[in-house]
Amino acid sequence: MRHLATFAAIGFAAIGCGSSTGGSNATAGTTGAAGSTAGTTGNAGTTGSAGTTGSAGTTGSGGSSTGDACTIGAFPAADPAMPGPFATMTENNVGPAAGVGADGGAAPMFTMFRPTDLKQGGLCHPVITWGNGTGSTPNLYGPLLRHLASHGFVVIASNSTNVAQGDPQPMLAGVTWVLEQNADPSSALYQRIDTTHIGATGHSQGGFATTTAGGDARITTIAPLCGAQNQRNLHGPAMLFCGGMDTTVPCSTIMNAYNGISNQPVMLASYLAADHANWITFGNSTMVKPVEVAVAAWMRVHLMGDTALRGRFYGASCTLCQDPAWSVMRKMMDQ
Repeated sequence: MRHLATFAAIGFAAIGCGSSTGGSNATAGTTGAAGSTAGTTGNAGTTGSAGTTGSAGTTGSGGSSTGDACTIGAFPAADPAMPGPFATMTENNVGPAAGVGADGGAAPMFTMFRPTDLKQGGLCHPVITWGNGTGSTPNLYGPLLRHLASHGFVVIASNSTNVAQGDPQPMLAGVTWVLEQNADPSSALYQRIDTTHIGATGHSQGGFATTTAGGDARITTIAPLCGAQNQRNLHGPAMLFCGGMDTTVPCSTIMNAYNGISNQPVMLASYLAADHANWITFGNSTMVKPVEVAVAAWMRVHLMGDTALRGRFYGASCTLCQDPAWSVMRKMMDQ
């Protein structure tokens, strides 16, 4: 399995996008997340036989004049531990059928978590593609994915329970679909997407798939969780997370991936009390746990230009480096 990540080292200069409203098969909701009892998910998977990509679904009616353009720019600072300023909605079974269906069945589609009002604030929204752990679906990770959406991200999450399988890979098929929607006047996403800032993250098998997805030039940062393999061709920063108590995908596995990266900023962050799944917030909580906060902060820094959070990861005395709950290794991140 190949693993690359790409970071577009561009500034947040003003660039026009466009706008729209709408959506179909959607559930509106609030966001955030909180601590709850830990559960488990499957073991990290491996890439299997290729699946197929079916015809794409739509995400509601849209369309507007280009005079109502969004702007690519730095988002206002926000606390990644708290729900963001956007109300959120969840859209089920959108996008193309992509990947491998269970027991040879139809390939699954996607769930999208996004701000309800994509015009709020006038900025174009960065994208995050999500990969599930083996046997899991996006609903398991709902608090984290809604939390990211509340901060302004458009999160496209494959419904596949084996997200590392398929050609094209589901995580990348989701990105392609979101970008197509950005160019479709009938879509709710029409010209509301920041196509220059796209991140990838996922858990367990989804972490391995995240590093694979990072090989696509559209992906500008990655944050795989409890799953990563060696990748020597990164084009931008990566945060590799492992749990200090994880025996399913131990930190030694993630260390191998960390050691293989020599050309880009990379952090290996071990949350010492975490196992393979107890760091995940479950249910309908409105707050998220420390690992999920770190993911939100990382994505805000690298996809939203939130310089107020940069010190959590970068600098000689980064905040995460000083936190006794974490064990951190870094390369090329002292500045």
